[in-house]
Amino acid sequence: MAAPSVLSLTSQYWKLVVGVAGLLVGSITPLFEASGMSWTVGTIVACVGYAFTLLAVRCPNCGSRWFWQAALDASVYAPLFKGTACPACKRDFAGPR
Repeated sequence: MAAPSVLSLTSQYWKLVVGVAGLLVGSITPLFEASGMSWTVGTIVACVGYAFTLLAVRCPNCGSRWFWQAALDASVYAPLFKGTACPACKRDFAGPR
């Protein structure tokens, strides 16, 4: 069984999945002419998916936007997937609430 991460402990994996799905759909679907999605629409869908992830995944305690911070500083990614505490405020979500 995988160790819990701060994303799973705060129930925010769904936001990551939605954002990545939008990014992938917008990036891959225009490659297939039968899909009917133009490159312009695909680019917009991909950008919206990426922006959603950057803005929606945040700390419930301090409000820090985790993926926004990770886009600015790549060392923040590891604590989101391996740690149990917020990289900004250090609140441990595995402990007692």
